[in-house]
Amino acid sequence: MKSIFVSLLTITIAASANAQSLPGGFVYLRDIDPTIIQDIRYATSNNFVGRPLAGYIAGECVVKREVGLRLKAVQQELAAQNLSLKMFDCYRPARASLDMVRWSQNGHETAADRRYNPRIPKTELFRLGYIASHSQHSTGAALDLTLVDLKADNSAKIDPSKNYADCTASVETRPPEGSVDMGTGYDCTDAKGHTAAPSITREQRAWRKRLVAAMARQGFVNYSKEWWHFSLPGAGGAAYDFPIQPRRN
Repeated sequence: MKSIFVSLLTITIAASANAQSLPGGFVYLRDIDPTIIQDIRYATSNNFVGRPLAGYIAGECVVKREVGLRLKAVQQELAAQNLSLKMFDCYRPARASLDMVRWSQNGHETAADRRYNPRIPKTELFRLGYIASHSQHSTGAALDLTLVDLKADNSAKIDPSKNYADCTASVETRPPEGSVDMGTGYDCTDAKGHTAAPSITREQRAWRKRLVAAMARQGFVNYSKEWWHFSLPGAGGAAYDFPIQPRRN
């Protein structure tokens, strides 16, 4: 019995160490700033693929330390305005990007797919630059995020049985994201998702500009085709493929 107990204890310790272990320079954002809201969508079925992506064992935002510290500075500025960052994706294992490419080429186009890609066939997403086999996310220096108004009611949750409108529709008919109305949902592969899209309202445009300006003050650069995507020049490097494991408390 004692030997069995020792073996189980060894397995438990090894699993805990493995859960916390990260390559040099990477950190859990929650260890830098636990006030930043996280909704890591690729660890769930609430994303354009409709299932967790390869390598997303836990819904944790992992970033390079410098990136995390700058996000903390952005969050401190926003907190004074009753706003918060909300992370949708951070470090992305390289295997997840390949998973996206395989999905785009699987020959099936479903209603759920079209909710995120209402006008562009999924087979065209790679060619048009919406999906890449080598993503900057895999370096730990790229992020997908939005803003949350902390004074608003952000309690609405996804109802899997509901037939939501596509990502370009009004915020009342799109799947709820618990964030400000940026004019489209997250991961909306449509011209309306371009940061400077002319087809959004004045208020939606103001929110996008507010997010871009807050991030820019800490050196982050927005990707013009995705209002939610930012990167920190010089903070990247080699791409990684380690899985995102649960963070140890």
